[in-house]
Amino acid sequence: MKILLLKKFLSLRISNNNSKSKLYLYLNNFSVFITILSIIFIVLIISVNDGFKSTVNSTLIDLNGKYKIYNKYNKSLTEDDFDNIISYLPNKTPISKISTKNIIIKNRNLSEPINIIAFSNYETFINKIEDRLILGEMSNDKILIGQILADKLNVKIGSQLTFINIDSSIIEGIEVLTVGGVFNTNIPSYDRYLVYGNRQLFKNFIDNDYDYFLTNHNINNDLLNSKYGISNIFELNSKLFNWLNSYDTPIKILVVFILTICIFNILQNNFLYITDKTKHLYLLKTLGLNNLYIYIIIILRSFSILSISCIIGFFISYSLLIIERNINFIKLPEYVYFTNVLPIDINYLLPFYIFPLLLFILITISIYFYYTFIRRYEF
Repeated sequence: MKILLLKKFLSLRISNNNSKSKLYLYLNNFSVFITILSIIFIVLIISVNDGFKSTVNSTLIDLNGKYKIYNKYNKSLTEDDFDNIISYLPNKTPISKISTKNIIIKNRNLSEPINIIAFSNYETFINKIEDRLILGEMSNDKILIGQILADKLNVKIGSQLTFINIDSSIIEGIEVLTVGGVFNTNIPSYDRYLVYGNRQLFKNFIDNDYDYFLTNHNINNDLLNSKYGISNIFELNSKLFNWLNSYDTPIKILVVFILTICIFNILQNNFLYITDKTKHLYLLKTLGLNNLYIYIIIILRSFSILSISCIIGFFISYSLLIIERNINFIKLPEYVYFTNVLPIDINYLLPFYIFPLLLFILITISIYFYYTFIRRYEF
């Protein structure tokens, strides 16, 4: 008798012998559906948020390197400086020597202000602008321009552009160069204002020294003497990363809110279930089952619902993420989100963080549930 009552009480199904029980069944199923939906949303929100930050980080590192080395006293860097810095670093550490200059670029009657990025040799250039090419190829005898700039100047591969030094009034301040490639970084300021090329192409605009060096090797100021300064990618783009971090708090609050909804759905499911099984509950009490055992039974039922919901929710969410990563059916405005597809960072360890956290919240709230609800069934 007692075993039969326990089986009925533990059953995830609600009897549907009358319209009231059918309503309980509908509400029970809807509660489980909401719990599954909550798990799906949590995984999707975290994956997209992490993917967006990862995309921005990797894009900026690809285009700027991890570290920028410069002279603390606003002086140019020389070959002697390069040799000196290399001596502090492991052998064959790749370092790019960079010179920059603000000039005017012109095509027929169209002109735009730009900033040239002059490198020594594209084969040793740590900047991965070559991976962002949508047209042409990278070489030492031609320049690369951004897609926005190419559209504004109405140029294509092989077009010749006139470069004018705004600081010079002599003919040596003018150079005609050929477009060898068009890149798209999804960053408006890069695609509109930057032009890349070998420093020999810009010899009329720059001197023999360098503005700064770039490297991806992990270094710190302790490795170099007081003459040089080091800035990492996060310091160089502090406003952008502060903007990214400002979105973390609202997203974390949203995730916690969804977690809370998930738990209260399970508790509400138990309230409905106990209401429907009130007679069985009193019979169990009559047979000698105390409140603690009933509480454990409800915890086990809650654990079962949470486990089933998590399995289904994680399966659906990861399936959606894998499909989206391979098909990219969601398109984004690239110059708003730095990418034209939905950025996704699939972390298969999320279930090992989310499920224990949900279980902890569930047990914590269930203790309150025990003292405010189960204990009412006293004799």
